[in-house]
Amino acid sequence: MKFNLIILILLLTISCKEEKKDVLLADREAPLGWIYLKMYDDFTFDFISRGVLRDENIYSGSYYIKSDTVYFKYKDSIPQAGSMAVIKDGFVIYLNGKYHESVEIKLNNISK
Repeated sequence: MKFNLIILILLLTISCKEEKKDVLLADREAPLGWIYLKMYDDFTFDFISRGVLRDENIYSGSYYIKSDTVYFKYKDSIPQAGSMAVIKDGFVIYLNGKYHESVEIKLNNISK
């Protein structure tokens, strides 16, 4: 009886778990690869650098938006693109990185 109750609780937990939804998807082709930005409705994100001759690097964390600026708080390391960006003219443009980075928006469901 106890085993059946545990199984029932596990099944309910798994079936009730909601998947996060994309609110912004952006990318650009990079030398020998791609840069991706995925922002989700639970205020988390993934910044992904992937290439043919290099490993995939995923930088994850949370974000918040104030006015027209997006602030990224990374879990671990910060990519050279930076931690602050603006959304302008169909692009996410990073402002404080070691190099100029921008990714073209493919999906934007961010509500203001």
